[in-house]
Amino acid sequence: MQDLRPRAPRAWIAAIDAAIALALLAGAGAGTARAQSGEAEALFEQGNRLMAEAKLVEACDAFDASRRIEPRAGTLIRLAECREANHQLASAWVAYKDALARAKDPRKRDIAGAKARQLEPRLSHLTIEVADDVRVDGLVISRSASAVDPALWNRSVPIDGGEFVIAARAPGHAEWRTSITVPEAGGAITVQVPRLVDVALHIPAAAPVPVPVPASIIAFARPPPREPARSRWTTTRRLAIGAAGAGIAAVAIGALLGASASSLEHDAFHACPDPATPCDRAAAAQATLDRGHRRAIYADIGFGIGAAATIAAAALWFVGAPRTEPALAVAPVVAPAAAGLALSGRF
Repeated sequence: MQDLRPRAPRAWIAAIDAAIALALLAGAGAGTARAQSGEAEALFEQGNRLMAEAKLVEACDAFDASRRIEPRAGTLIRLAECREANHQLASAWVAYKDALARAKDPRKRDIAGAKARQLEPRLSHLTIEVADDVRVDGLVISRSASAVDPALWNRSVPIDGGEFVIAARAPGHAEWRTSITVPEAGGAITVQVPRLVDVALHIPAAAPVPVPVPASIIAFARPPPREPARSRWTTTRRLAIGAAGAGIAAVAIGALLGASASSLEHDAFHACPDPATPCDRAAAAQATLDRGHRRAIYADIGFGIGAAATIAAAALWFVGAPRTEPALAVAPVVAPAAAGLALSGRF
């Protein structure tokens, strides 16, 4: 039996299905937005509580996390107030400017604008100067490990106070870095980046590779061991000292005998002064004179021995001087690029 009830056109059915789908998607999106807003609100309240407890670092982190989830003007203003209380004037100024751009509430716009204008004259600025001849391929400049956009080179940029490390690096070049201290307010710091050193142009020359020499050649070429220093008092020189002592003794005895001979001769002539006149003591005088002659002969012999001993002592002294023989060593030297003899020794 034929169904005579009116049917809805297929186009209307498709439109109704699409509307239902859109409603479901909108509901899901609203649920996600509400969840995100809830997380942002919780972080915002946490930031307020931490600020009341004077935990500024943790409070600023909470406000910043809330801003990332939902960048509302009120959150940005609160974040800016936290940064300002934590002496981060440049970060506070940026947050106030961002809040001013997002705020739709006139009251919030007035607050953000006024605060930004108050902070602007107090900001510290950093300028990183990069000359054209410094810009090599692949040059990267960083500030405390954070890369600085090339668009900010040679520009005065607001910056929070504190210690920073400015570094520059490029492929094939030695890294350059320097440390700076930026005051909390009113500072104007300029850093000039120098031209980086090209590593390829400053590679030290390779050290020469030593040529191995056989141990036998090394042992042969080694100078002979140095002999211990010889004493000046050699055996010959000791004999020279003895001869000199004997000579001195002989001369002394000769001098005594000569003096005695002269005295005896004087006594003999005193006993018989005139040889032509007979003298009762002639025999005694002659005996005295003979003794004097003998002693004179012995004195001459003593002088002769002394002179000979002195000459011998001098000769022995010079002949007995210690000698150092020159020690020489000759060794063949063989190398990949040359060959020859090596002469070494002591002279």
